[in-house]
Amino acid sequence: MRCGLRCALFLLVGCGSKTGLPIVEPPARDTGVDVGFDAGFDAPPDVFDAGPSCIPFRAEARLASLDIFLMVDSSGSMEGATSSGITKAEAITDAMRSFVSAPDSTGLGMALTFFPFEDLDVPEFCSNDAQCGMEDACISPDICLPSGSGFCFEDSDCGDGDACARLGRCGMDEFELCLDIGDVCDGDGSRCVDFGFCENRTSCEVGDYASPQVDLGLLPENGSAIVRALETRELTGGTPTLPALQGGIQRAAAWSEENPGSKVIFLLATDGFPAACDPTIDPINPDPMGGIEAPAMIAAEGAAMGIQTFVIGVFAPEEEVDARRNLSQLAVAGGSDEALVVTTDEPVSETLLAILDDLRREVRTCVYAIPAAGVLPDPRELEVRILPPMGPPIELSRVDNEMGCDPMLGGFYFQQDIDMGARPGFVELCPASCSITAASSDFVVEMQGACDE
Repeated sequence: MRCGLRCALFLLVGCGSKTGLPIVEPPARDTGVDVGFDAGFDAPPDVFDAGPSCIPFRAEARLASLDIFLMVDSSGSMEGATSSGITKAEAITDAMRSFVSAPDSTGLGMALTFFPFEDLDVPEFCSNDAQCGMEDACISPDICLPSGSGFCFEDSDCGDGDACARLGRCGMDEFELCLDIGDVCDGDGSRCVDFGFCENRTSCEVGDYASPQVDLGLLPENGSAIVRALETRELTGGTPTLPALQGGIQRAAAWSEENPGSKVIFLLATDGFPAACDPTIDPINPDPMGGIEAPAMIAAEGAAMGIQTFVIGVFAPEEEVDARRNLSQLAVAGGSDEALVVTTDEPVSETLLAILDDLRREVRTCVYAIPAAGVLPDPRELEVRILPPMGPPIELSRVDNEMGCDPMLGGFYFQQDIDMGARPGFVELCPASCSITAASSDFVVEMQGACDE
């Protein structure tokens, strides 16, 4: 007889903080950093002809560009259904289709990468190591019965009242799990053979996740390529969060270094906890609260380079608590707030779109490019002020990070650690200062910079 079970070892993610601030649209951008000197200020002559050297300046600042490196889970569990009758993958695609075409997304940069990356020369399923081409690569779990609550290798892996029963599969591709090893399966005439999967089919190589399926480009022009890739991707495999995060942040950091005037973020959309490519993870029954330490360390390293990591996705209602606890560790380590968790009993597409809209507003508002030419000025000497339409300038003090912002006086800060030698290409205003500039376009942000002595 067949178990009526499908091989679903993986889970979901997604929901978060809201600023309530209006979006302040940046000017249309060219390649590189928009210098934005105002004729009313004492900008140095022939600035555009300057070589790669630091030039002291006093100039109006403009909103920085925002570039999003999106990493989307394409594991087999993304075929799971939502309450609206579509799959989780389709819900994410619907939300992204609306997001990339929205007028408020115009001018955003976006790249898209999928995970897992799979070696198609290695079969997905196996009965022995030889079929996988590598020693100890064929993982052949059994199943806990009568509950069917999980996979096992021995009785002690199961809960009370369960025993570890031998597990098989019917069919080579689209298959169902079965119990009667050797017997002919119903329907297709195939035999019930020992169930196993090739662990080495899923790539754990960081470099495989550093190359986007859709290269970075501006919206809305790049939106059609992103949507087409989402619509046509194959859903298969597990959740190798660690190498995916490493490769994605590596690529984002390289782009940020080449484009210091752009605010660059890494956005992970997943429906599972880390479940592969980490020796601390049980590949059969991964612990919902495990496997997050190593990815969180990578996210923290990215944050130190100025790359914030945001986490969104979709979970079953009974998984929501574990999802928030696990993946929020990753988000917080990456310099953002808690993981943005949506559940499948919600209108997933609509909720995800609202989250994406709010994320764009939160990240894009009050991030100003330093109006530099050539080498960026010494960030320790940077002065930032707000010029109201009437009255004296409002001088802003630099604080170490957002946690150091004064709730009344505001200020500004850098995402990167300038004490470690970083030369950021943009500043972020503290919430109190941001509320002033976001309230009206009549308020101008001015910067003054000096060079190293």
